[in-house]
Amino acid sequence: MKFGTFHLFQKPQGWSDVDVYRNELDQIRLAEDLGFDAVWLAEHHFQWYGVAADLMVIAGWVAARTQRVRIGTAIVVLPFHHPLRLAEQAAMVDIMSEGRLDFGIGRGYQAAEYAGFGISMDESRARFDECLDVLLKAWTEESFSYEGKYWQVSDVSVLPRPVQQPHPPVYVASWMTPETIKFAAERGFPILSPAGLASDQIKTNHELYRETLAAKGRDTSNLELPALVHIYVDEDEERGRQVGIEHSMRYGASLVTLGTPVQKGGQLSDQYKHYAEFGDPRRLMKETREELQMFGNPDTVARKIEWMRDELDVHYVMCWMNMGGLEQERIIKSMRLFAKEVMPRFGKVPSEA
Repeated sequence: MKFGTFHLFQKPQGWSDVDVYRNELDQIRLAEDLGFDAVWLAEHHFQWYGVAADLMVIAGWVAARTQRVRIGTAIVVLPFHHPLRLAEQAAMVDIMSEGRLDFGIGRGYQAAEYAGFGISMDESRARFDECLDVLLKAWTEESFSYEGKYWQVSDVSVLPRPVQQPHPPVYVASWMTPETIKFAAERGFPILSPAGLASDQIKTNHELYRETLAAKGRDTSNLELPALVHIYVDEDEERGRQVGIEHSMRYGASLVTLGTPVQKGGQLSDQYKHYAEFGDPRRLMKETREELQMFGNPDTVARKIEWMRDELDVHYVMCWMNMGGLEQERIIKSMRLFAKEVMPRFGKVPSEA
């Protein structure tokens, strides 16, 4: 099993931007000290839902202040970026981190972000595809040209080049669309499961991913398909459950109100029809199914992770430990308990730091 921490940089009411960054960056440094395998950073724009607007800047900071932990993006929203600039920036982070970048990508889903950049959500798939095509060429070809609808490149050589060859590992965010899962598997890119998927959906997605890999003649053993879950650990079982559920639901409320893909006028892009029940309260209940409520004492949390491993074939857990405006003191205590009491049950040697 691998374990990473997830960092949304959410800004609850009463917090300053400085508060958010100070707390999240302290958690990232602690994740390195405690022996977590990776830290994952989330890009968002224009709302307090998340104030990490440039992941390459933050990733550069992480690279300079850590030595071991891998640096993941979950995710870079490709339709919002110039692919050549992004290729350069990611290569620089990979160099400065000595090859520790994991490059998670996706189309995004928030209507306010697309509106802020003046981009139609109907263009998200085509922009994503073109940006990824250019990125891969920039990292792997000495010089190249590209003729797309949104991006045109003429005989360009992109420098610097990433340390990892042929390029940093690429992960693709998957929600519930079979097309995205097949797209990733056909290219050999692992999928990222976001928080909020029901357990049966994670299992279904992983099965489809494996089937597509096998059909392409690719190896289906030893897959690491990170799944993001809310986690809160406390010595006291009931207190852990209460605190975890409360702050998980606070986050869920912010997702429904701020993270909506519904555009002004109540329109939902055809490319986001699978979000039709996004604001349905019944969906929030589905998200908080008992088996994925990773709240309680270390033994309870460990048993639920074992269940995810055995039943859902999850071998990489992205631990979202700071959800819903949880106080920094509680986050730090939860992280330490998780590293000391939970991770060793999965063969992880606790850090001496």
